[in-house]
Amino acid sequence: MEKAFIVLFDYVKRLRSRYLNTLAAFKIFERFSRLSAINIVGKRKAEKNIKIFNSYRYFFATTKESAKCYFLIELAKFFDNCGESLTVYSVISYAEKNVAKLTKQDFLNFHKDRQILPELFARYKQLSLSDLKKIKDRIKRNEHLIKNLKTYRDKYLAHDDIIKKQVGINNKEIKVLFNIVKSVIALLYNKLDFSVISYVNFEKEPIEDLNRLMENLIKCEQLRLDEIRKKWLNYE
Repeated sequence: MEKAFIVLFDYVKRLRSRYLNTLAAFKIFERFSRLSAINIVGKRKAEKNIKIFNSYRYFFATTKESAKCYFLIELAKFFDNCGESLTVYSVISYAEKNVAKLTKQDFLNFHKDRQILPELFARYKQLSLSDLKKIKDRIKRNEHLIKNLKTYRDKYLAHDDIIKKQVGINNKEIKVLFNIVKSVIALLYNKLDFSVISYVNFEKEPIEDLNRLMENLIKCEQLRLDEIRKKWLNYE
C-alpha cells in the first residue's frame, strides 16, 4: 500500500526542486527588468544601473537572456503531455489511478516513525478525486496560455524556425502558470507529507543577491572614478 506514497512523493519532490530553480530564474529576470525602470527604482538609481549594465553589457545581456530562456523552457516542461516526462499531467494521472492507496491509514503507515501532534493530525484529510478535479479544471481553463507558452518554447527557444508563428505570453500569464504548478505541489505535499513549503529563499534571495551585486558594482565604479579624478588633480 505504501508504494503509491513512495512513488508519488518522489515525483512531487522532484517537481518541487525543478519549480524552485525555475522560480528563482524568473525572479532574477524580473528584477533585471525592474532595475532600469524609473517608475520602480527612481530616475537616479535607474541611470546608475543602466550605466553598470552598459559597462558589462556582454555579461548582463547574456545573463538576462539566459534566465529568460531557462525559466520559460522549464515552466513549459511542467505542462508537456507526452510519454515518460515528469509533468503536472503525469503526476495528477498517477495520483488519480492510485487514490485508493492514498488513504488516511496509508498516510499513517507511511509516517509511522514520525511524531505528529494529535490535534494537528485531526485536521488531516486524505487526497480525493475532487481535489484532483479542481486542479484539472484549473489547468483546462488555462489551456490557451499553456499552448502559447509551449509554442513560444518550441518556435523561439528550443528551435529557431525560419518562419515563426507569432505568439506571445505576458508576465501576468506566466505568473498564472507558475501558480498552477505551485498549487499542484502544495496540494500533494499537504496530502502526502502534511506540510507546507516555504518559498522565501527562492523568491526573495535571488532578488537580494542581484541587488547587492549591483550596489557593489556601483560602489566600485564610483571608487574608480574617484581615483581617476584624484590622479588627474594631483597631476595638474
